[in-house]
Amino acid sequence: MSWSARATAVAVTVLLALGTIGEAQAKGDAPDVLQQEIDEVLATTEGGVQISRNEIAWNGGEAILVFPLPGESAAPVSSASAQKLQAKVAGLPLSTTEGEPAGVDPESGVSIAASDSCPTETFGNDWYCFYQYTNYGGRRLQWNNSHTFAVYFSDYGFENKTSSWSNKGGKTITVANRSKTGDDLSCREGNGIALWRELPHSRASSVSASLDNKADCFWTS
Repeated sequence: MSWSARATAVAVTVLLALGTIGEAQAKGDAPDVLQQEIDEVLATTEGGVQISRNEIAWNGGEAILVFPLPGESAAPVSSASAQKLQAKVAGLPLSTTEGEPAGVDPESGVSIAASDSCPTETFGNDWYCFYQYTNYGGRRLQWNNSHTFAVYFSDYGFENKTSSWSNKGGKTITVANRSKTGDDLSCREGNGIALWRELPHSRASSVSASLDNKADCFWTS
């Protein structure tokens, strides 16, 4: 084999090796986009704890933020970890045989939920949810407790992100916008700009264009 032929063969071998290494690195080192999104929320808020592959909980499950799983467009129903917290918050007992909240299918571990995946009366009758996109898509942020004082979405990385909502409980929920940019205190009752009111057991697959991505806080009555 001539020198030029040997050089060409070596060059081809090196290129093939580099291509194989690059492909392996691309597969092995692909960024975990979901975890990056979760880490971003944890880094910019306080008190949150990651409880599953795609969920963050605050105050022992009083508030839970659920992310869509990779390849999905909407947050799924609550995981088994979230269900246990939800049962505790709602004051429901855990099953002593399965270790799951009452009302949970022990085979699937999935709670009973409507098409919007906001927890139903399985966990008490007061869960209400806010969604990142229309038609209950994207991330879902959910609560159970009463809040007579304003709750700020910025505490959960969700300010100006609500495009649809579901109120499964008996509370009336008032959603508002800050009257002063960047000032959460300007959102609370008496200061904020009221956007919409959620009546008990109601939901909306979208808000009007003038209200979309404007929600900064809410309170219940």
